[in-house]
Amino acid sequence: MDTFEYITALVAVVIGLAIADLATSLHRLLRYRKIVRWDWVAPVAALLMLLELFNLWWRWRGFMGTTTGEVIPYFLALILIYLAASISLPDEMPAEGIDLARYFDENRSYFWLVYATYVALLIALVSIRDLHRGFTVSDLLARYYFDYPWVLAAYAMIFVRKRWISGVVLLASLGWLVIGLDLWDRAPDSPL
Repeated sequence: MDTFEYITALVAVVIGLAIADLATSLHRLLRYRKIVRWDWVAPVAALLMLLELFNLWWRWRGFMGTTTGEVIPYFLALILIYLAASISLPDEMPAEGIDLARYFDENRSYFWLVYATYVALLIALVSIRDLHRGFTVSDLLARYYFDYPWVLAAYAMIFVRKRWISGVVLLASLGWLVIGLDLWDRAPDSPL
């Protein structure tokens, strides 16, 4: 087993656990739907996390790191995306039911902290990769014109209490991710 296969096994397990956590939480919400006070923001966060997990898994095929120094930042990103996915929907269903709006409000700052840190880490890693490939700072700004400001906005969301604003930022992020995935023409070996 070479280094890529060895690391890929861990990546697949962690991404699989995160998807299983999302699916289990969704199952509980749907099963006990009569005692759930529904709100749109937490499910949008969960959908965004599902697409982020797919994106990470899809892009992993192009990973070329072989040293501990190259692997550890991606391992940290893997833990962060797992945490963000795990917090997006409630794990437990209390007998009295659950209010998804209240759930998101109570977990908003934690969600935004781990998700913003995940994206910031990935953007930093691809920026460093691109600098090593000969890109200039101007090239990076042109290439990641949405991503750099988004990281700042996501960290700011930690302090924004209005749920609808979180929802709008999540929807914009979802749209940007879908556009960036280029679902119809993207090869699975696009490097990280």
